[in-house]
Amino acid sequence: MTKLTKKNAILVIVSGVLFLAVAVFSWVKTVYYRGEGVHADAEIVDIDVNGIGDDEDHDVTVKFTTEKGEEITGKLDVYKSSFYEGKIVPVLYIPDDPNNFTYEKNGLLLPLIFGAAGVALVVFGVIGLARNRRGYDDGTDYREGDGADPV
Repeated sequence: MTKLTKKNAILVIVSGVLFLAVAVFSWVKTVYYRGEGVHADAEIVDIDVNGIGDDEDHDVTVKFTTEKGEEITGKLDVYKSSFYEGKIVPVLYIPDDPNNFTYEKNGLLLPLIFGAAGVALVVFGVIGLARNRRGYDDGTDYREGDGADPV
């Protein structure tokens, strides 16, 4: 079994906390848009592809009309392989700031995955720190009968 040093255990805990922060941020954003957002059907007007192969990045530009009749054009925060120019996709926009919008079908899967990974990393790191504190991982050979004196 590989031993986790104190430094690595702290790094694992910090990584777990960062994963948890991403999960909370993503969850709050999703809940906010679902609670405050207004549905609109947006048309994909452009898909810019940047990069090649595994480094490809897609910028999806959509256009939609608000309930007040204001036409909004902006970048969508997601790309799916099923997207194409002319396709109608659902968005949620904030009525007071319609330029603030998101893809309506963003779910809670991302926060769930990041949250589970974050919890696992924190637990793993805390266990590593606890084992390290007891002397398991510092490389010192303790033997029974002679107290806490290293051999």
